[in-house]
Amino acid sequence: PWEPTNATNTDPALAAYREENGYTYADIITVPKLYDSFWEEHYHGNSTIRYILAGSGFFDLRDVDDTWVRMHAKAGDFMEWPAGI
Repeated sequence: PWEPTNATNTDPALAAYREENGYTYADIITVPKLYDSFWEEHYHGNSTIRYILAGSGFFDLRDVDDTWVRMHAKAGDFMEWPAGI
């Protein structure tokens, strides 16, 4: 299922994790600037993982009590959240 053909996706541990957990979609993005759409609340219909290859930033998510939680993510961090968040 891991489709992008790029030298940065050859980590065998990440490939195994994707396969074991049935992830069927993947993309690799570079964020050169902050886009307005990043500020709009949205949700992901499927469970989501993020592996930060370079740089840093923040993810704002709601917890089970509907309270906002801000997480700082930097190169090497791995994040996963369930569908509906």
